[in-house]
Amino acid sequence: MLQANAFRHQIVLPEQQKFYDYWRSKCRGGTFPRRSDIFPEDIVGQLPMTSMTGVEMQGVRRRYRYRLAGTGFWNLYQDEIQGQCIDQLPLGDRRAYWDRVLGQVVDKRRPFAGVTRPGTPNGSHLAQFWIRLPLSTDGRNIDLILGYDHMVKLSETSEQGVEPQAQYA
Repeated sequence: MLQANAFRHQIVLPEQQKFYDYWRSKCRGGTFPRRSDIFPEDIVGQLPMTSMTGVEMQGVRRRYRYRLAGTGFWNLYQDEIQGQCIDQLPLGDRRAYWDRVLGQVVDKRRPFAGVTRPGTPNGSHLAQFWIRLPLSTDGRNIDLILGYDHMVKLSETSEQGVEPQAQYA
């Protein structure tokens, strides 16, 4: 796993740092947290924009399905996304971006964070600050990805000196 402090210092928003710290507190003895280690009551403030994405294999192709999606995602999609795969969502040119990000979480077995534009019709004026954290049923193989997103108006991102499309590992 990536050194905790090095990664944490790359995270831009305090809300993301808090979410990451919570995830790190669930890592035990070099293993990744399980779904059962994550308690909604511990992350109440982030729940509306929290997601859990399942990793599914279809032949040699990997797909990512939202197993859980907070109520805040409705504002982006104007629809319930729980149960849908990334490639089924109206993301425009962001589908490949999210396939790459989620693939890196699984393949490199570590958290990733970044900022992008949502790519949805209702999100064109927003910057999407995101963090994706590996979860594991057996503590070793990544089969679920915990996510937290924080939306900020694009006009406010220049104040923070952040360019949408950045990705941090």
